[in-house]
Amino acid sequence: DYTNTEKEHYFLFGKETTGLPEMFMRQNPEKCIRIPQNDEHIRALNLSNTAAIVVYEALRQQGFPNLETTHTYENDKLK
Repeated sequence: DYTNTEKEHYFLFGKETTGLPEMFMRQNPEKCIRIPQNDEHIRALNLSNTAAIVVYEALRQQGFPNLETTHTYENDKLK
C-alpha cells in the first residue's frame, strides 16, 4: 500500500540475472513484492520495465501527485 504520501517509500531492484540476494529476501518477506508472470516463456522482465511497473503502481495509488494525467495541445498535430 503506497497511498500514504507522507511516508517515504524506497524500492530496491536486483540484477536481471540474479535478483536481490536470497538472504535479504528471507529477512524481509513482508516487504517484498513480486510481479506475476508466466515463467514458462519468460526468463525475467527487463529491469527498466520492472522499475516502471512498480513506480507507476505506487504513483497510481497516490493519485499521481503533481503529475498531469491528461494533456491538451494548442495545435492538434493529428488533424
